[in-house]
Formats: sequence, structure tokens, C-alpha cells
Amino acid sequence: MKRKMAGFASARVEKIIRDAGARRVSADAINRLNEILTDYGMGLAKYAVEIARHSGRKTIKESDIKLAASK
Repeated sequence: MKRKMAGFASARVEKIIRDAGARRVSADAINRLNEILTDYGMGLAKYAVEIARHSGRKTIKESDIKLAASK
């Protein structure tokens, strides 16, 4: 099975898990959360692009991200 390339630094993802209260974190847990965050981020970004294009803009603004995240 081919795995997708995750988009975030593993150390940063591990820090998120540790900040949530974990003392120990497996590599598999880091990789899985990284995949989930990447998928969620890609979906959010695609929706923000649609919002900007609908508004007649090529530039994605913070407000587009906020609106996409609120849906």
C-alpha cells in the first residue's frame, strides 16, 4: 500500500501531542496525526481557494481561511 507524504514536520506534530498531555508518543501515532492534519488542511485550503475565486480574487486572504474553517 502506498502511503501519502505527510505535510508537517514530525517534531512539530509530536509537540502537539505532548502539549495535549502525552508523556510518550509512538512514531505511528505521529505519522497518523500528520496524515489527518494534512488531509484536513488540504480540504480547508481547497475550500478557501473556492471562496476567493467566487469573490473574483486570486489571492487567498485570512478571511477566506476563517470562512472555510467555520463551515
